[in-house]
Amino acid sequence: MAEGEVSLEPEVEKIIEHIGGGNNFLLSGGAGSGKTYSLVQVIRETIRQNPTAQIACMTYTNAAVREISERVNHTNLTVSTIHDFFWDNIKSYQKELKKAAIELINDPDVKRFNSPDEDVDLDYFVDKDIQYKEFTLMREGIISHDEVLTIANYIFKKNIKICDILKDKYPFIFLDEYQDTAPEVVEILLSHLSQSLKKNIIGFFGDAMQSIYDDGIGNLAVYQAQNVVLEVQKEQNRRNPRLIYELANKLRTDGLVQVASVDEAAPNMVDGNVIDGTIEFYYSLANEDKFEEAKKISRLGFR
Repeated sequence: MAEGEVSLEPEVEKIIEHIGGGNNFLLSGGAGSGKTYSLVQVIRETIRQNPTAQIACMTYTNAAVREISERVNHTNLTVSTIHDFFWDNIKSYQKELKKAAIELINDPDVKRFNSPDEDVDLDYFVDKDIQYKEFTLMREGIISHDEVLTIANYIFKKNIKICDILKDKYPFIFLDEYQDTAPEVVEILLSHLSQSLKKNIIGFFGDAMQSIYDDGIGNLAVYQAQNVVLEVQKEQNRRNPRLIYELANKLRTDGLVQVASVDEAAPNMVDGNVIDGTIEFYYSLANEDKFEEAKKISRLGFR
């Protein structure tokens, strides 16, 4: 191993190969597989191999932003929530923002965009800037979370030059917990940015079977079928006891089969062996007290 190199997981090594080949990628892994651990390894190795390149990492919550930022503290890395990332990369284009907002307000098919009761003319925002806040007040040019993604989608679709600028700025863009990401986000990253001839790599981390929200992308099957995104399955489970991931293997429908980690320092390993763990199932046909207890246990997860 050369000086400065570290031991990488086999899945991470495969991802680094995809990056070297100029391919977008998806790391799929079940609960407890250590996807964030792999994400951190990918970021560190990408920085090591590309010491002058800027890397963007988007994730779902501020807590996740803090975790990743603390684990990879580097000036080349920008970690942010999805909404903050897109707003930071469009907020300077006020001319385009105002045009997009007016077009979307006047488009009867755009249901998620919070608009006035009637169509507006081209001068509607002439004396005010578009701002992003925790609430929406369209007559003052103030947009909030849903509008940010809708307006960003419009701007990147209509402005190749802005796509060029983003790809020049961030040769590597990684998205954590992709399965619950709004479809507009994936459309920007994989469709609209492809209008630009500039090169960059988009990496996704997550698990389609852990999708929580109904309006999330769910999976990347369409892009995978077109080889726009190449999948790497993370089979090793770093956190859950054996009985837990073996049960999960029986429930999954995507062909991903998890096995014990080869890393003896993984949280689910003791003296080189994976912990067996225990599973308890609760059910009730009549007893209401037991039924409520079962519901409580299910919210907490397996014990």
